[in-house]
Amino acid sequence: MKKMKIHFKPFNLFLLLAIGILTMSSTPTVYFIGDSTMADYDPAVYPSQRGWGQMFRNFLTGDISFVNGARNGRSSRSFYTGSDSLWAGVRTKLKAGDYVFIQFAHNDEKFGGLSDTAKLGIGTAPWGDYQGYLRSYVNETRKVGATPILVTSIVRNYFAGDSITYKGRHNLGTDDSTLNYVRAMKAVGRQLAVPVIDHTALTRKYAEGLGVTSATSIIYLSGDQTHLNQTGATIYAQLAVQDMLKQNILTGYLNASPNLIITPASLNFGTSYISAYSSAKISVSGLSLTPATGNVTVAAPNGFQVGLASSGAFAATVQIPYTSGNLAATDLYVHFQPATEKVYADSISISYGSVTKRISVKGNGLSMSSGVDATVNFPLSANAAPTVSGPVIALDESWTGTYVKSYATIATWPAGVTGITVQRTSISATASNVVDTWPANEIDINTSRYIQFAVKPNAGTKLTVDSIGLYAGAAGGSGLRYRVLYSKNAGFSNPVTLEDKTSNTSNTMVALSYKPMIQVADSEGFYLRFYPWYNGTASLKYLCLSNLTIKGRVSTMASGVETLKAASIQVYPNPSTGVYNLQSTERNSVAEIYNQTGILVKKQRMDNPTIDLSDCPTGIYVLKLQSDQQSKAVLLVKK
Repeated sequence: MKKMKIHFKPFNLFLLLAIGILTMSSTPTVYFIGDSTMADYDPAVYPSQRGWGQMFRNFLTGDISFVNGARNGRSSRSFYTGSDSLWAGVRTKLKAGDYVFIQFAHNDEKFGGLSDTAKLGIGTAPWGDYQGYLRSYVNETRKVGATPILVTSIVRNYFAGDSITYKGRHNLGTDDSTLNYVRAMKAVGRQLAVPVIDHTALTRKYAEGLGVTSATSIIYLSGDQTHLNQTGATIYAQLAVQDMLKQNILTGYLNASPNLIITPASLNFGTSYISAYSSAKISVSGLSLTPATGNVTVAAPNGFQVGLASSGAFAATVQIPYTSGNLAATDLYVHFQPATEKVYADSISISYGSVTKRISVKGNGLSMSSGVDATVNFPLSANAAPTVSGPVIALDESWTGTYVKSYATIATWPAGVTGITVQRTSISATASNVVDTWPANEIDINTSRYIQFAVKPNAGTKLTVDSIGLYAGAAGGSGLRYRVLYSKNAGFSNPVTLEDKTSNTSNTMVALSYKPMIQVADSEGFYLRFYPWYNGTASLKYLCLSNLTIKGRVSTMASGVETLKAASIQVYPNPSTGVYNLQSTERNSVAEIYNQTGILVKKQRMDNPTIDLSDCPTGIYVLKLQSDQQSKAVLLVKK
């Protein structure tokens, strides 16, 4: 048998080489998956709190991307199996050459070292489900040619004398026992030959070196023994980076001593009305700056301005002086004020000497004249039924892991507000949980416990949610905590935090208001959730909600003039107060106008140059053009 000879034509050989070079040079992405100690935080909502993963990006250098997928309240199980599909969202984006850093333990411990499948679905046993999920992350990462790295959790600020306690080191036993999550992770690392960053040992050594008093003030949030302030998050990120370099992990992509430290790395203002403004905050600090004395100059692009105080002067540039080579953490405020209806995408430059760093800024300008007003109100005084004004759909309030205990009065309200009946919500009963009893050891949200409200646009329209207002409070005790988040997806992927209420006064209501300026397409919805928890075991404690109002403006998916090119027809203005002008070459066609329920409300020939809906209610209508050859449709918005 003759051996087959394979001949490559020069062009084909060049193509194969080019493909190989492109594959080899593809920019790697570093993914972090973990819990709240690793996660990103919006400075506008969390002025002091940062995750060490959020600060880690300041230590990256070179051509590499970074995605911090860590999220509050997640355990190894809930990150993998949760309805918001966090792991699936990372896994589907992974490619060969990427890295996945895996840190879990804080929330896995919430059921005392046992696997908690019946009640919360968060807790895992260290030598059971915990290791099982770690193996799944490792194996599924390797399956696509990416590299997994295990990271043990940072220590809690639990001191006994001069030392961090066993529990502070994620060992729920009284010795080096089977309830030790760090040992369990290291065992998986040995079994599967996965590098392990022993962040527990690194942060323990550092915290013990400071001592309890200094560790409390320098590293951790005030009154919080788990979560980090900006300085602590930066130090703990640096400890991890130093160990990565020792283990030859990401060598060439890490700088263990960055000069400018900026958080967050980007700002997305979403939608803002023209002539109005949206505001955000970033933090800038510096280490070992050269020259030793000078100014850090911040320059904003068109459509944006910067200032050093939230209510002070704003300009295109500001300067921040520094001395001795160091710049203490300084808050920098950014305004987005669009002048035209368009998408703004640029970057803010932050520089000193010959060094310049940039953070991306994005925003979408929207004319206030576009669309029709819409309001959904949930009074929550006697039942969960909403009232709707305008062309939107309100979904029923829903409860997961919670239930309405009662509608009752509450003692204290903001000045000038007359007290009314409120909706009181409690933790729901399950087979392993007595009704109305909140569990111990909860330091963050439980993703299986929330109250949800939702609004959806009608088909062919989009909704800009521009205002949310309500009263909220705690009844029965001051230890109630809650977080308010929204998402545009029914599975609640990519949620955005509006409020993190970690301090509440018993039997007191407070006014909450937000301006999210979020655009929601007809294939999406606006889902608002309240996640309650308590700071210890307690009974008969309630989250109280009252008079939730969601406002916005509804417009057609294609704003301005709607054109049916095939039928040579134009309809304008759209939206309109009732009268629409028609331009068409289809004089023999018939125009039919239907309301949202499909009822025919108008019918006329196209030789009539206007459509008059002045006698019809505000809302969305469908104009259908009927001719011998075709049938076309366009949405009309009456405001």
